[in-house]
Amino acid sequence: MGTIRVVLGDDHTLVRQGLKALLESASIRVERESGDGRDLVRAVRAVRPDIAVVDVSMPLLNGLEATRRIRQISPETRVLILSMYPDPGYVTRARRLGAKGYVLKDEAPAQLIEAVKAVAAGGEYFTLAAAPAQENPLTPREREVLQLVAEGKKNAEIAEVMMRSLHTVRNHRARLMRKLGAHNAADLVQAAEALGLVRLAPPREVDDGA
Repeated sequence: MGTIRVVLGDDHTLVRQGLKALLESASIRVERESGDGRDLVRAVRAVRPDIAVVDVSMPLLNGLEATRRIRQISPETRVLILSMYPDPGYVTRARRLGAKGYVLKDEAPAQLIEAVKAVAAGGEYFTLAAAPAQENPLTPREREVLQLVAEGKKNAEIAEVMMRSLHTVRNHRARLMRKLGAHNAADLVQAAEALGLVRLAPPREVDDGA
């Protein structure tokens, strides 16, 4: 096997720097770094790496939704999820969306290196068992809108981030309210957390306005 090429996604700069140093100490080349899910997808499209190391909790587009997009735009890139949450439900969704590995951030550094090498060689590396699959009633676009609502963005900001019309965003939001039985933005935030799209601590106020 030649040099493994990696794109690294994590929204914490210090964490990215530590992960990059760790991987490069094992002769794994980090081609690009990204601090949010949308930039990560763009980086993968540009670089076509062997591996995308993807944090679950990233702004603008969470790691699981980023995984889905990466598998669409660069099927040869294998995704390794990195997470601080030992949540079997996340593992289930990661597998379903095409991830080839799931490693906890608090695992020994040697385990991350082992995982990257195993996935790059065509194998899988999951440190947690998956939970029974549950039906998700939302479309990928609805999940993206829900995450952005939970991050406190108004409809106009969501339209700009997603490069969609304001009318389209409002329609998505209205469908979310119906599907989730939500009465306001606070209900949508709670739904987003329950679905694993965001982790909010502490809770924060979200503006209902357009």
